[in-house]
Amino acid sequence: MKKLLLLLLLPCSLLAQIGVDSFEIKGIIKGLPDNTVVFLSNGVTGQTLTTGKAMNGAFLLKGRLKNPELVQVGFVKRNEQLDLFISNDRVTLDGELSKLSEAVVMGSAVQKEYERFRVKFNPTKDKLNNLASVINQSTQPQKRDSLISLFNQYKAIVLADAASYVKSNPESPVSPFVLFAVSPLYESINELEARYNELQPVAQKGFYSETVAKMIADAKIGSVGTQAIDFTQNDVDGNPVKLSSFKGKYVLVDFWASWCRPCRMENPNVVLAYNTYKDKNFTVLGVSLDQERSSWLQAIKADNLTWTHVSDLQYWNNAAAQLYRIQGIPANMLIDPDGKIIARDLREQFLQQKLKEILK
Repeated sequence: MKKLLLLLLLPCSLLAQIGVDSFEIKGIIKGLPDNTVVFLSNGVTGQTLTTGKAMNGAFLLKGRLKNPELVQVGFVKRNEQLDLFISNDRVTLDGELSKLSEAVVMGSAVQKEYERFRVKFNPTKDKLNNLASVINQSTQPQKRDSLISLFNQYKAIVLADAASYVKSNPESPVSPFVLFAVSPLYESINELEARYNELQPVAQKGFYSETVAKMIADAKIGSVGTQAIDFTQNDVDGNPVKLSSFKGKYVLVDFWASWCRPCRMENPNVVLAYNTYKDKNFTVLGVSLDQERSSWLQAIKADNLTWTHVSDLQYWNNAAAQLYRIQGIPANMLIDPDGKIIARDLREQFLQQKLKEILK
């Protein structure tokens, strides 16, 4: 049973405005002891960007950012911290140490944009997070199904709000942050890509935008409709074999292993497909996730797998499997003569039906 993904917690405030070449944060935090070291760190890596020292609750932090970034104002030997999303702005903080999340942040027009979105977005986001927690702990199927239905309703609202915000603010650095925050909720990578493509070039920079772009690119690797990415591995005789060497044929790239019982059970089906269509411009390339060469070769012989086989004998670290983000085996992809992936994970009768359809 899979656990539901929770939304990432949104920072308390977001500041992002381009125009100067350095940032300056002037803070007054009541209740902050004199000589407390104040530091600004990268919200992702934790790397310290700059430090200062408080006196009478006041401190000054200066530095430069290449792009708008999630940062955290923290205090040495204290747990309190404040999340900010800033660029090279002049920012002021005014608050109390005991109520740091309520600090007033000034100095960025984008802050007002984000606050408007946050007021609308956070209540539904909080309901979604709470529901996910309850669902993950539920052991009653009927109750769980009812809660999941409610979760999906709230999820649809959150995604609609995110889509509306991005469409209305395609140049804002808040928009890629919003997409990053809701990205776990998208069931289709194409939906996330459609929202990302609405961003203007100025917003397609920085950590959040680059992370979303990479997420999309990674998800599309090996997807139906994309060109297969070439790889080379050695065959049973130690000779290098390129996937691209099969161009001009339909090729079923079959990820399997001798130790994989479901793979061995599926092998007769692949044998049937190969023997039926090998004279109709079709072949199979077996990619094994084995570690032991002897076990690999014995399984090839025992299962009568008479097509080309390759492996780097690196188990789950097989380079081709890593390239195509293979998370479980058996797995396969059917590639057409032009090198385009036209189907994924065809098993049992579905493999036979697809081959009959295209290889009449």
